[in-house]
Amino acid sequence: MCRLFAVLAERPVRVTRAFDALKRQALEHKDGWGIARFDSPTPHLEVNVTPAYACERFRQLGEELATQSLITHIRLASVGSVTERNAHPFFARGWAFMHNGTVADFATHAGAIRSQIAPQHLEQIRGETDSETCFALFRTVLDGVEQPGMVDIERALARVVTTVSRITERGEARSAMNFVVTDGKRMVACRRGRTLFRTSEPGAHFIASERLWDDGVWHEVPEGGLVGIDERLDVKLSSVSDWV
Repeated sequence: MCRLFAVLAERPVRVTRAFDALKRQALEHKDGWGIARFDSPTPHLEVNVTPAYACERFRQLGEELATQSLITHIRLASVGSVTERNAHPFFARGWAFMHNGTVADFATHAGAIRSQIAPQHLEQIRGETDSETCFALFRTVLDGVEQPGMVDIERALARVVTTVSRITERGEARSAMNFVVTDGKRMVACRRGRTLFRTSEPGAHFIASERLWDDGVWHEVPEGGLVGIDERLDVKLSSVSDWV
C-alpha cells in the first residue's frame, strides 16, 4: 500500500496539516515520497527515497508550500525496487499520475498489459513498477484525442482499470488500483481495492487515502467510484462501470 494526497484549488492553499499527517503515515509507508505541482508554466516534479518522516526536504515543503495544484505520494513498495526511477508521481506529456495498490501477479501479466501500450509510451517507461505501466496505458488510451476533455480523461482512467483487471484477475486474484491523474487544471481519481476520501472548502478540493484532519467533512469514495474535478472546480461523481 501507499498513501495519496491531492489538491486542486482556485488560489494557493497551505498543505501543512496534510503533510504532517503524511509524515505520520510514512512511519509505515517508508519507501520514499514524491510530489508533482503545477504552480508555474513548467510543472515541478520532485521525488526522494528517504522516508517522509525523516526527510528535511519534506518537512520544509510542508511548512512553506502553498499550492493550487498538487499530487503527493508516500510509497510502500510492492513492485519495483526503492529507487527514484520507481518513485511516484510519474510525469509525461503534461500528465502526472500516481497509484495506491498493486496489480495482481504483475510479473506474470506484465507482457500482456504492455501489449496494449503504444510503442512511444513503452519507450518512456524508466522503472519496473506496475504503476508506471498503468500510466503508459492511460496515455495510450488518450492517443488520438487532440484536446482531451473531462469525459476523455475519465473514460481513459476507467479503461485502464477495466483492461488491467480483465488481464490480471483469475480466481480470487484482484488488482488494487486507486489512481490519481492530473494535468494541473483537471484531476480524476478512482477507487478500487483501497480506501479513498474527498473533502472540500471554499475554492478548493482535496483527495486522500485517509481522512487527514478532523475539521471538515470527508466523504468516502465508494468502491469502484470515479471522481472528476474540472477546471471550474466542478466535481462529478461516477463509477468505473459507467465508462465500460
